[in-house]
Amino acid sequence: MEQMTEALQYSDDSNGDIGGNINSAYEMLYSMAQEELPEEIRKLFLDYCFSVFDKKIYEGWGTHMDMLRLASLLIQTEEETEQLLKRLEKDQRSEFLNEEAQEIKYAVLLNKKDSQIAETFLAENISNPNLRKEAIQLAMQRKDYEKAIAIAKDGIKTDEKDKPGYIKEWYNWLLKIAQAQNDTQKIIEYARYLFINGSRREQDYYQILKENVEPEKWNDFVEKMIHEILTKSRWPDYYLIANIFIREKWWDRLLELVKNNPSLDRIEEYEKYLANDYANELVDLYVNGILKYLEFNMGRDHYQKACRVFAKNDKVRKKREGK
Repeated sequence: MEQMTEALQYSDDSNGDIGGNINSAYEMLYSMAQEELPEEIRKLFLDYCFSVFDKKIYEGWGTHMDMLRLASLLIQTEEETEQLLKRLEKDQRSEFLNEEAQEIKYAVLLNKKDSQIAETFLAENISNPNLRKEAIQLAMQRKDYEKAIAIAKDGIKTDEKDKPGYIKEWYNWLLKIAQAQNDTQKIIEYARYLFINGSRREQDYYQILKENVEPEKWNDFVEKMIHEILTKSRWPDYYLIANIFIREKWWDRLLELVKNNPSLDRIEEYEKYLANDYANELVDLYVNGILKYLEFNMGRDHYQKACRVFAKNDKVRKKREGK
């Protein structure tokens, strides 16, 4: 690990071979640290972790803080615990490293100190997204849903400006809490938000909505979602709208969507849903799509793609003609 880390300073590792070997070596050490080691080996291993951290041998690379993560698995005595905590309390210079140090420290306090000390530390460092998740999970385990909701909503407010990528994470936790409480109104509110705005799909938000919205109100509910998706930005998420049409088997509307937003990739993607009922329209879409594609794309690769799509179009044409 030391030699390969030094080699990274002077090498082109665009193929990831050197970094891959470092990661493999670390994974071996991590597996070792979780085993019941002979005392002599354990101490040698722990001393190495402390030594390379103090010498900053891996500083600037992910394995720098990872040495203390390994140490957290190896410590046994009160003295060793204090040595680790002392190193974790140092300013790690970057927000990322400070947050990583906080996460390791919390795990150490939880395993080696009084649980109340760990919880106090958790509350003091709630702005750390990973510790916020721990706090929400802890509150949910205790069925203290009001506290879990408060922590998640505080996350939305806190991260809205500087860490907007976490907003959906906190909404997803709010949905889990609402599900635990069987709060239908909140389940619909949060699942709707995550379906329309969420790039991640931890749950099937559309199915959750369908299971909780009253059947007689469903179509109107869906139409309002489609309207919001179409109007909320200059670049509507047509993939999301197509997904709704597919889930509802609204093939005529899917065809219209493809017609209004044609591209070879989009036509190919939705062909399987449209080929049975709209073969004629698909043939026309493919012909126009291929011509437009070749008008703006030149070269062997593009020509090969056009030929491949043309062959698919020929199959659709023959299906239309009953051949």
